[in-house]
Amino acid sequence: MKYMILAAASAAVTFAALAPAAAQPMPPQPDTPAYKACMAEEGELRPQRQALSRRFRDHEAGLERVSAELAAHEAASGQVVRTDSAAVAAYNARQEDLNAQAAGLNAEGISLEKELHAFNARVAAGNIRCGNILAPYKVRKKEK
Repeated sequence: MKYMILAAASAAVTFAALAPAAAQPMPPQPDTPAYKACMAEEGELRPQRQALSRRFRDHEAGLERVSAELAAHEAASGQVVRTDSAAVAAYNARQEDLNAQAAGLNAEGISLEKELHAFNARVAAGNIRCGNILAPYKVRKKEK
């Protein structure tokens, strides 16, 4: 979340006193329920962000693993005796298994991207709602 230092707030208040018609309401202050709600929401989002990052890393590792297995499997295709029906059946079964793993990872990737978009939308909404809260550094330091 973005925060402004309190000194900037006093300049805004001075400006608002000079031009009351253009003045906007003061954003929530650190001792208000709105500030506490924003800090609580930020605290809730941190573990979700970490979990999403971990799941994306695991997904990427799975994609790399299956990709390497597919490449190795395709490289071994030249060694399969085409007249041996059992060897061809085993090769084809392994190919189908790898294709199924790849399809599962692709579906998981689509789901992860949807979750990420929803998470980013929640963060963006929080930034809009909480981004103008004025809090001096010492107050923010205590909340962490």
